[in-house]
This record gives sequence, structure tokens and C-alpha cells, in this order.
Amino acid sequence: MEKQIVDLRGITKTFPGTVALDEVDFDLRVGEIHALVGQNGAGKSTLVKILAGIYPKDSGTIAFEGQPIEHLFPRLSHALGMRFIHQELNLVPQFNVAENIVLGDPYPVRWKTRLIHWASLNRRVLQLLEDLGISIDPRRSVQELTIAEQWMVAIARALYSRGKVLVMDEPTSSLSRKEVQDLFNLVRSLAAKSTSVVYISHRLEEVFELAERITVLKDGKKVATYQVEELDLRGLVQQMVGGKPQKLFPDFEPRTEERPKVLEVHQLSTIDGRLKDVSFTIGEGEVVGLTGLLGAGQSDVAHLLFGVERVGTQGTLLLDGKPYKPRSARRAIGCGLSLVPEERRSQGLVSEMRLWENIILPSLNRFVLDPISRLINYRKSRSETRRQMELLDIRATGPNQQVRYLSGGNQQKVVLAKWLLRNPRLLIMNDPTRGIDVAAKAEIYRLVRKLAAAGSAILFISSEVDELVGVCDRVLVMRKGRLVAEFTGGELTAHRVMETCCEG
Repeated sequence: MEKQIVDLRGITKTFPGTVALDEVDFDLRVGEIHALVGQNGAGKSTLVKILAGIYPKDSGTIAFEGQPIEHLFPRLSHALGMRFIHQELNLVPQFNVAENIVLGDPYPVRWKTRLIHWASLNRRVLQLLEDLGISIDPRRSVQELTIAEQWMVAIARALYSRGKVLVMDEPTSSLSRKEVQDLFNLVRSLAAKSTSVVYISHRLEEVFELAERITVLKDGKKVATYQVEELDLRGLVQQMVGGKPQKLFPDFEPRTEERPKVLEVHQLSTIDGRLKDVSFTIGEGEVVGLTGLLGAGQSDVAHLLFGVERVGTQGTLLLDGKPYKPRSARRAIGCGLSLVPEERRSQGLVSEMRLWENIILPSLNRFVLDPISRLINYRKSRSETRRQMELLDIRATGPNQQVRYLSGGNQQKVVLAKWLLRNPRLLIMNDPTRGIDVAAKAEIYRLVRKLAAAGSAILFISSEVDELVGVCDRVLVMRKGRLVAEFTGGELTAHRVMETCCEG
């Protein structure tokens, strides 16, 4: 029998009104890549946080290299050699890249003064980043980085001081295809040097490409552990959801007829050169996809349209035929725009607030008792929240639950719910299915087509080509800040879109 490095037995963890883990067993062997899969809310992230010492277990046993551990806390977990890349970024935005990567490990110091040797620190971090193929200046502030760059910093931090166990929770959700393959090669090389890896991903094809064993969780319970060759993709989905797997993409007829234009973008450019002569339209009831490699400019388009970036621009924007100047997010919302951002935790939710508070936040005027007192109508707020919970199948104990305790998929549904209350004229969705399970993805795709059928115009930004083909009427491809292709009808295939993204 192969040697185990981590052995969890009968792990149980409850939160108010929720049993997150119910007597779950999980073991990890030395040098193994072990995938942990399940729908949102299955208990994966909770299990990882218990292993990291963030959450105490309610019952069960934990053993590391055969030695029982009664009370596991973050410092002890780190000292044992466990390293984590969590689903939600936990970087210090005010620190620079080097400071974030070394955080928790000893800083290099000058032997005479015992002060931090910053030049040495930057050299070490730069070498690590170069070894990982990451081109980021170690002295840059983390808050200046894109979401994808922040993910690369989080990965580098986990690998700075090589541990015995590396736990990766959705590490590829913001990476380009090439970066994913580079990461896989790195993970395989670590495993070959006896580092054990727990790999969590909703991209199930990655699981079959990388893992040796798969453990399936469902509703806080362990379903089974399989050798990867014992399952195929369909069988794995069936184990995760129970019963017959549901259809992923909805049936719809792509709209090719001329329809009223909701958004017209003419020769949009930014003075800093990130966007160059971008022109496109979105019609009423149309879903237009926008894609490209990392940094191609698709997120910049979303931010400019919604007024969250104040950079110099040239060109013309028309909304329902009238000039549109998105000077702020407030103005964009007032004009009928909504944005589902790419990073729900920091950009889409207030995690300390309750579910109902997040949902009504963009629509407060509809929920005040009178314009003078500005007091909130709690009964109406909770009633509307329950309606949205039922409509989107948001799984929570009730409207009063804090959103931080919801699974990633349910948090994403809360972000959607708060904008649906406003019946958006134009809905911008920036990577809306990042880090959520198959069932939640299917619900979002269904909702997108339902909104389009009701007349909303939708800009659907994604790096996942299959979902673009499965949900959009047209797909636009960007490269280096320019629109380079448009696909529709029979030309709209995953192969054509991916090939165009990677050209040049």
C-alpha cells in the first residue's frame, strides 16, 4: 500500500442551519495528484479550509504523515508543509508582488543590520516568477494587477517555499490556455518530486488530464473515490449530480434577422492603446459573445461600457440610438446597464452583508418606506429575495444568511439576482461561470437565453469557447485590443473561434 501523507476520517462541519460536511473520509498519498470534485455546496472548499486550519472540525480525525493532529490551525498547517491556493484570492492589495509571495515565510535579511534585504528578496521572487513563466515585476503593487495576474501571484506564493502538500482550489479559472498547460507541467514536475497535490476544478476535462484518483462529494457527503481510468466524463457528472445528467446548453434558434440596436460601438479606442478602433453592435434580444486570449482587451470593453474605468477614449457609443457617455457606474446603471464582474468576491458582493441586503443593493429606491426617512421596507425586501432565491435556485438557509457562507455558485447567482431586479436593457456578463459547477452553469445558460427572449441585450464575455458556441447568437474575437473576427451561423464553431484567438 502506498504511503499516505494526509488522512482525514469522519470529518464533520456545520454552520448555522447547514451541514457542510457529514462524516467525510479523504486520503492523499505521497507524490499523488488527487482530484476533489462536486457541485457548488458539496463541501470541497470547507474540507480544504479545515485542512488549512481556517475552520476547526466539529468531529472526526486528522493525521499527517501518520501522526494524529487534534487542533489544526493555519500556522501549524504551514509548518507541516501544506500550501494552499484558495478559490477566492487572499492577497494583500496594499503590498507589492514580492511581499505577497514571501508572506508567511522568513524574509532575507542583511546579517549586519538584521534589516530586510529587499534587493535579495526581489531577486529570489523574480527568479521564481521566471521559472514559472510569469512576466510580472516583483515591485508592482498587487492592486494594480489584473485578476489573472493576481492568480499567477497566488500560485507563485504557494510554490515559493516548496511544501509537502499543495492544495489548488480552481487554480485555472482566470488563466489562458497556454498558462493552464504550463501550470499542468509544473504540477506534474512537483508530483514527480514527491509533492502531493489536491486538485479542485469544475473544468472536469482538466481532472481527467491531470489526476490519478478522483474523490466525489455531494451535499456534504463523500460519494466514492475512483481511479481516474474507472470513469468517463459522463459517468463523473452523473456521480456528482445524481440521476441522469441534465442538458448543459439550452435549445434556441440563433437570431439572424435585423432587430433594433440597443448598443452601438463605433471606433472605440483608448488613449493608452489598450483598445484600438473597436466597433460592434448588440441588438434587442441578442446574445453577443466576446472572447480572446488573456489581455486581448475584452475585460477593458466591459469596464469602459459600465463606467468603472476613467481612461481617455475616442469613438462613439450609442445606447438605443442616443449618445452614451459612461462617466461612472452610477450613470451606467441609470441608463439600464448591469455588469456581472469577473471576480464576484471583491467586485460583485459585500461578503459581510446578508443575502437580501446584497440583492436589493442596486435597487434601494424600490425598497424604502418613504423618501424622507429612507427606512428600508424589510418585509418587501425579504419577499423579493425569496422570489429571486426560488427563481434562480439559490441554496441558502434564508434571506438573512451572510453571502460569505454560500458556495461559489450560489454567490454567483446572488450577483445575477441583484441585477435581474433592475430588468437590464443591456447586461454585461464577464466570465459569469468562472469557478461554478456543471449544474449551476446550465442554470445560468438557461437564464441568459430567457433574458434574451424577454428583449434584453447581452454581452457575454468568456474564455471558454464551448459555452460561447452553446449560448451566443454571434461571437466576436479580440487580439491585442482589436476586434479581428466575427462568427455567426454555420461559421460559429469552437474550432474556428479558438483558432482565431491563437493566430498571430
